[in-house]
Amino acid sequence: MLDGPMAPDPRLDALRALADTGLRLARGTTSARLALAGLRDVVDPATLPPEIRERALAELEAAHAQATVALPAKEVERALKDAWGEKPTSVLDELDTEPVACTPAAQVHRGVHEGEPVAIKVLRPGIADSVRQDLNLLETLIRPLGNVFPSLAPGLLLREVRERVLDELDLEHEASTQRAFARALRRHPDLHVPAPVSALSHERVLVSAWVDGTPVGELTDAGERHEAARALVRFHVGSARFGTVHADPHPHDALRMADGRHAFVDFGAVRQVPATRVDEALVALAAFLAADPDALGASLHRLGWLPAQVGATALVLGRDVLQGHLDGPSRLDADAVVAVGERAIAHAEALWPLAEVASVPPEDLWPLRMLGALFTLLARLEVEEDWAVLVGGAARDGW
Repeated sequence: MLDGPMAPDPRLDALRALADTGLRLARGTTSARLALAGLRDVVDPATLPPEIRERALAELEAAHAQATVALPAKEVERALKDAWGEKPTSVLDELDTEPVACTPAAQVHRGVHEGEPVAIKVLRPGIADSVRQDLNLLETLIRPLGNVFPSLAPGLLLREVRERVLDELDLEHEASTQRAFARALRRHPDLHVPAPVSALSHERVLVSAWVDGTPVGELTDAGERHEAARALVRFHVGSARFGTVHADPHPHDALRMADGRHAFVDFGAVRQVPATRVDEALVALAAFLAADPDALGASLHRLGWLPAQVGATALVLGRDVLQGHLDGPSRLDADAVVAVGERAIAHAEALWPLAEVASVPPEDLWPLRMLGALFTLLARLEVEEDWAVLVGGAARDGW
């Protein structure tokens, strides 16, 4: 007897309806346009499905071009005067009127302060207020997720997103974080963070020491890309052991300096991480690599991610999705990213029951954001490495 057509899954219907509503609302928001523009430098075209690649790239390019139009020089000077209470020419020895970088949220100028070259980051006017309004809209979208994924706590997740995103748009907050990183790494032989100029820091302006270097996304030498990959893992994963995770790995924000060190800039996306959670994550990683379902389930339960009884299922599915990248060196590139995605899709039916009982503790959102962005950035460097050992070592030992 042949089975009849499968009945529609109401959970999938709810997700589709929620996604459609979200897309319609998001198209008109500042936050959505900023996120779309930011993806242009992060997404590797080779990882996109061929049938949508050309259209998606065109949309990303258009969004990026629209969101990164340079601010007029007079507007930049006005922002600096408002921040410092006097004309920029009275504070700086020099100020280049042409920006050296324009992002959806800010732009950067080169200047000279007390005889030393500096980078001057200026937040785009009105952006913080616009994003704050968009976050209120997000509340209407995220709460229905609780009906599809009962273990989620949408209100707590939204509160976490709100706090972290608004912190990213406060350059005085960023300066204080950058100062802590700079002090911690001031004598490090391989990693460097430029120190901010505290006296010139403001909610809309951040001034820090200038750094010359080649963005890791533009490196062509295989050996230099390999060194950059190791530095990226050591810095970003190691930042969790430092106690404040840098959650936004970006191909233009990590620079290989002439002396071989790697400098890191842009400290808006950060989150404090308790050492106890890093330690427990290492326990889960060890259990996963050792293929120990009981130990993995117990650790995932302590982390608050999954019930202990689904540890065996999580182990089997996780090891299959990540096959080839767990036991010894493997090459991480666009093909590897596509293969991981295809295996995850192939297991969608089996993964759904896990999603129904999974939870994401709010304090883990930004660390998970870091790991996802780091995975895609490392793939662009096309390097072979023992990733499990490298990540585990960085989490255990830090910098």
